[in-house]
Amino acid sequence: MTAQLGDTPTPDAQPTASRRSRNWFWPGFALGFLLLASLTCTASVFLTGLNRLDISDLGGQSAAAWTPPPVMPTVPATAPDTDAASDTPALGAYRPGEQVRNITPSLVNIRATPGYLGKPAGDVVAQVMPGDAVEIVSGPVVADNLTWWRVRPLVPGAGAAEGWMAEATASGVQIMGR
Repeated sequence: MTAQLGDTPTPDAQPTASRRSRNWFWPGFALGFLLLASLTCTASVFLTGLNRLDISDLGGQSAAAWTPPPVMPTVPATAPDTDAASDTPALGAYRPGEQVRNITPSLVNIRATPGYLGKPAGDVVAQVMPGDAVEIVSGPVVADNLTWWRVRPLVPGAGAAEGWMAEATASGVQIMGR
């Protein structure tokens, strides 16, 4: 029987050849892309020498690793020694009546009491500008692992803000200098 112009195809009719070939296009494209990508990555690994990596290289266990400098403990000021030149007790690096300067590039607090940990804001009685001089009144006293000196500012207008100033910071930066 021949098909005539107005006939409709039956539901169990076979799909055409062009429709069958289109079903395999996308899976083949994806498989080809993955194959090409894996070959490209593998070739770049071999060409760049990444195949020579060792587990110690990844863990940072190489000999050129940075090591921190050794910690040098400082001896806190204790009972005063006797000065060999005179029979007066040695007070440390400075003597009462001596003038020293703030050798840091920042303001330094003068406190009502020695120490800086756990102090209220009112404990700061004055501040010393960079380069300004103070006179040593007494000391030293060790508080909060720092050496403190009782000082009097020598700057006009600072008033009689006598108090305690640390010789160095907790990180070891020198504050007082001649």
